[in-house]
Amino acid sequence: MTIVDRYTFKSFISIFLFSLLFLWVLYVIGDIFGFLDEILKERIPVTSLAAFYYYLTPFILIQIIPICTLIASVYLLGNLNRHNEITALRASGISVWVILRPILTAAFIISVIVFILNDRFLPTAMRKANRIRYEKLDVAKRGRSGTISVKNVAIYGAGNRIIFARKFDIQNSSLEDIIIHQHDVKQDLILKISAKRIYWTKNRWRGEDVVIYRMNNSGQFIGEPVISQEMDIPIVETPTDFINNQWKPEFMSYRRLKSYIEVFATGSKKTYQRLLVDLDNKIAFPFTCIVTILISAPFTLSTARGGALLGMAKGMLIALLYIPVMAIGLALGKGGILPPLLGAWFSNIIFASAGIYLLNKY
Repeated sequence: MTIVDRYTFKSFISIFLFSLLFLWVLYVIGDIFGFLDEILKERIPVTSLAAFYYYLTPFILIQIIPICTLIASVYLLGNLNRHNEITALRASGISVWVILRPILTAAFIISVIVFILNDRFLPTAMRKANRIRYEKLDVAKRGRSGTISVKNVAIYGAGNRIIFARKFDIQNSSLEDIIIHQHDVKQDLILKISAKRIYWTKNRWRGEDVVIYRMNNSGQFIGEPVISQEMDIPIVETPTDFINNQWKPEFMSYRRLKSYIEVFATGSKKTYQRLLVDLDNKIAFPFTCIVTILISAPFTLSTARGGALLGMAKGMLIALLYIPVMAIGLALGKGGILPPLLGAWFSNIIFASAGIYLLNKY
């Protein structure tokens, strides 16, 4: 690594870390002000708030890291351009790709970190953050309302089980219209449990109007179904787990989401299509850090019509267009208009191609 590379790399990382800390603080402060009245009125402990935002940090970082890489690259390149350092480097025979090499290297490392955060830390951290929100922060809200319920609950339970419920009564810890599917290691359905209602009592689940079917690997029923007006239901998850572990693609690891998709392979085509887009997006999203740099760099380096400061502003605005285009690509993929892989990578392909083309012309 040359002296110029080391200087550019260190400067980029310094600006990136400062932006990361600044935006994290702004996010937390803004979120706290959103329910400051309840914090003061209910005297929510500072320790509970600190724990909540500690576990929420991976989610916050994943949201702001692409913006921080954009800010760092635009500021650094604009600053170099404003002081004619880019001109000096180009006059020395150094191409724009060599100038961008340390920045793109740093962005690639950051992209890997985003993927690891999203895949390894986010699912566990969000469960703990939601648990604290439910047990510590939303206590007053639950107490003021008669019944708080959640519709269409779905979680990936222990023992390779998928648990669906039409309604979850949080205050009474009961589930209505339950369907439980248990699969083997090959994702073949081997057990199905349905119940009109189950409720939590004495540290276990009791079910009403329960029907249990057992099946072999070919999908054929084994013996007669077990029918009972009331019986214990073999679910290890507690009511809190149903609150904190509701299935959301963005809060699942890549491997778990992939296993979950295999269950829907023979089910609803629309659901299967949407899940495939979410799965592919788990790989595509971290590369946002690199793509925004590629598309913003040509405009930031441009000195025409207004100089370096205008170039920085143009680079920032063009890169921010990435967000709505990404949303359009995901929507087209989930709607079946584009293949799932193309829908997830739609914005990356368009902006990266445009950025590479413009940089080669620079």
